[in-house]
Amino acid sequence: MRHPSRSAGFTLAELIAVLVIVGILAAVAMPRFAARSGFDAFGYGETLRRGLRLAQKAAIAKRRTTCVSQTATTLTLSFASAAGSGSCDTPLLDPATGAAFSESVPSGLGVAVASFSFAPSGRPSAAQSIAVTGDITVTVVVEAETGYVH
Repeated sequence: MRHPSRSAGFTLAELIAVLVIVGILAAVAMPRFAARSGFDAFGYGETLRRGLRLAQKAAIAKRRTTCVSQTATTLTLSFASAAGSGSCDTPLLDPATGAAFSESVPSGLGVAVASFSFAPSGRPSAAQSIAVTGDITVTVVVEAETGYVH
């Protein structure tokens, strides 16, 4: 008499072991993905650097004073429409969009408030150190003598 062949499959013990391993991995990995403010802080730090470099280059190219305004919620750039004027009355356009340059701070981040200008030579009105704070702190520095942004 022949015995019916057993079909291949997983035992209950193997299935439970796999579920336990997946559960442990999920418990360890999920908080890393859920806490985004560290990634947001790094990303906004890069956005801030891009904006400050744009402002400095625009000041040199246009031979006009260019102003930077970083509030707790928004970064905006503008420039003086008249040569020799220190009054920034015209929005600086974002080359990527063609609209007035304005970047919003992601929610959950703290950003140091800063307001300064770049002279037509590209030199800032004062050295700047702007901190972006989330799970990590990213500091964007503008050197006093050269206007170098890093």
